[in-house]
Amino acid sequence: MPMFMKLSLMAAVPVIFSVLMYLIDKKTGFNKLKYIYKQIIIGLVFGIIAICGTEFGVNVEGATINIRNAAPLCAGLIFGAPAGIISGVIGGIERFFAAFWGAGAYTQIACSITTVLAGALAAVTRKFLFDNKKASWFYGLVIAILTEVFDMLMIFLTNLSDVHNAFTIVRKCTFLMISLNALAVMFAILLVSFIGNYKRRERHDIRRISQTFSRWLLLCVSVAFIITISFSMFLQSQLTQSDTLELLNLNIDDVKADISDASDKNLLDLTKLIANDISSQDDISENYLNELKEKYDVAEINIVDKRGIIILSTYDAFINYNMNGGEQSEEFLVLLDGETKEFVQKYRPTASDSSIMRKYAGVALDSGFVQVAYDAQRFQRDIDKQVIGITRNRHVGENGSIIIANEKWEIVSDRKDNDGENIGVTGISIDTDNTAQEECFTAEVYGQQCYCMYVVSEGYYVIAVIPQDEVEFSKDLSIYITAFMLFIVFGALFIIVYLLIKKLIVNNIRKINNSLAEITGGNLDVTVDVRSNEEFASLSDDINSTVVTLKGYIAEAAARIDKELEFAKTIQYSALPSVFPPYPNRTEFDIYASMTTAKEVGGDFYDFYLLSESRLAFLIADVSGKGIPAAMFMMTSKTLIKSLAEAGNEINDVFTLANEKLCENNDAGMFVTAWMGILDLKTGHVDFANAGHNPPLIRRKDGSFEYLKCRAGFVLAGMDGIVYGKNELRLEPGDEIFLYTDGVTEATDIQENAYGEDRLLRLLNENKCVDSKSLCELVKNDIDRFAGDAPQFDDITMLSLKYNNKMKEDKNEGINR
Repeated sequence: MPMFMKLSLMAAVPVIFSVLMYLIDKKTGFNKLKYIYKQIIIGLVFGIIAICGTEFGVNVEGATINIRNAAPLCAGLIFGAPAGIISGVIGGIERFFAAFWGAGAYTQIACSITTVLAGALAAVTRKFLFDNKKASWFYGLVIAILTEVFDMLMIFLTNLSDVHNAFTIVRKCTFLMISLNALAVMFAILLVSFIGNYKRRERHDIRRISQTFSRWLLLCVSVAFIITISFSMFLQSQLTQSDTLELLNLNIDDVKADISDASDKNLLDLTKLIANDISSQDDISENYLNELKEKYDVAEINIVDKRGIIILSTYDAFINYNMNGGEQSEEFLVLLDGETKEFVQKYRPTASDSSIMRKYAGVALDSGFVQVAYDAQRFQRDIDKQVIGITRNRHVGENGSIIIANEKWEIVSDRKDNDGENIGVTGISIDTDNTAQEECFTAEVYGQQCYCMYVVSEGYYVIAVIPQDEVEFSKDLSIYITAFMLFIVFGALFIIVYLLIKKLIVNNIRKINNSLAEITGGNLDVTVDVRSNEEFASLSDDINSTVVTLKGYIAEAAARIDKELEFAKTIQYSALPSVFPPYPNRTEFDIYASMTTAKEVGGDFYDFYLLSESRLAFLIADVSGKGIPAAMFMMTSKTLIKSLAEAGNEINDVFTLANEKLCENNDAGMFVTAWMGILDLKTGHVDFANAGHNPPLIRRKDGSFEYLKCRAGFVLAGMDGIVYGKNELRLEPGDEIFLYTDGVTEATDIQENAYGEDRLLRLLNENKCVDSKSLCELVKNDIDRFAGDAPQFDDITMLSLKYNNKMKEDKNEGINR
């Protein structure tokens, strides 16, 4: 299987199991287990995945790539802190012992520690950074990168005695291990979030302060990291270049000094011998000098008197030459100061003839000094052995070297034993016209790219060479370690600053917001008490002071509203019939009604009135809602229905016309349920209509109460265009009809049990022989006993009508209202 496929498969394992474990947790009975049991199981599963990451590592260029740390990171960041720690410990312990049966022993300690810390890091960040919730994919990516960077640093720290091999492993593993583990964690979180529809929906698209702060902090830290690492890389490159130049210069200077010291010593020793021979002679002739020249195999011998004039020379043209005549010769006049006894000059052109290359040495005599010179051939022959010895064992860095060539570019010394060969065999070609001495240039030396530098010393080309790989290794090592350390430092800095801000600011803001939520919810007795620092203490005091002031205003307003509502209640009750018996002179019927509102004013109402001497209209109604709006709608409905009834409309037309009027401009969407009847006192005939109201109860003479079941129409003001039907029934003398609103049957006790129609029916049947007023009072008292301490949530309204006897035909009385 290709390497890429193997790596992709290994990276996909923690992703696949993250999705599977999530689905199992959400779709099966697994989610019913206790939290700690689920965490242990998930930790074991991902611990096994971490073990597989170790055992099935992929070899890439001699380094084993593992996707091991993604398992504890997924467990901790997605499922919970205990799962992350358990899987990290399992994976870390197994990695340690795996070295004994084939896993890499070189990274044994580093990888074991990092895997354990991966689980711990996931646990800590989930608990303290993400409030024990699943991390977002971006933070998962960053935390995975941070973990793998730490892994690379641990390889360095555990192998400080073998940094070269450690860095070789790190350089091969860094990109693949960081990218694969990070991508595995990122895709695991992304897929789990997609499946679970974890997309955050903030109210009004406003993020929490912790989210905003963390994102800006991460941005600032990221920018600072990029700037810092970029500057560090630039600085490191400059330092490496500077160090390379310095290293090449240093080695060249050492070789130059060695060559110069060797040549100076040889020539000076010969000069001293010649000076001794001259001093031992009483008379020095030109022939004697030539003999000395041949004897010591030198190029030239000059005797200079105290005036600085050459008085005797093996080179006739120099006789009578004044040493003050040139810079090169003038330097030797220090031998006439009486203190300097010897002087050696570098290999250079002579002052008298620049085409002649010489190296001179001088030794003081009693009456002047003697000067001895090497020519090029004698000089080279004299120090070649010294040069070879100097370069054979010299290293520039670890693998660099020194190459020395003569004026003809013939190799005098190098580590490849190419003595006598042209410098071109090394691969070096120097254009002295365009390449200055001590200037760094690149060349392929013996097949390897190198940094080079040359100087000319004592007639030799001294060339220092160091492989580019060696230089780049040092630079890359520094950059890698710097980048890793900066990533760790900036990552730790982000976490520490975020946790501090969260602890000192965000958590305190949440405490204040929680208190404010209770206050805005109506609990004005809550006290804000956040005093971790002066600012929050001041804010708490200001809020508490504001609440105290608000409570005062509310109490004042409540008292004023109570008075206004009490007045409104008086007005509402004055609109309802409240004098009983309402028609003292009429014995054909007995009627009584009562209303107890849930608030100061209610939406229920009742009404009754004589339409003529022999026709009695009576109704009960319930307006949707409570309080002032319901009361206002109630007054409108009551007045409208009464006016339509008194206009002589049939009962069904009354409701039809009232519905049309009430639907007009009903922007509040209120409605009314109503039951209305018109009793013919002569015959006991009742025409009635029901607009969505509760069915009344009918008791026949000497019988029991029963519900009057008939199909109800739609509520009034609910929809325009509704046509209501008319229903009929007949009451015989002694029959009763009981009307009520849903506040009776839907009254609840403290356990929220409803009073109910059955209880109402049973109560009425247990009290058959009471008048209308007593019957209504009995029902109200029974409701109060049933409800106990439970508050009244709806208006309780009742109307009881008893038909006593038929109206006599010859009766001629006016309508008593």
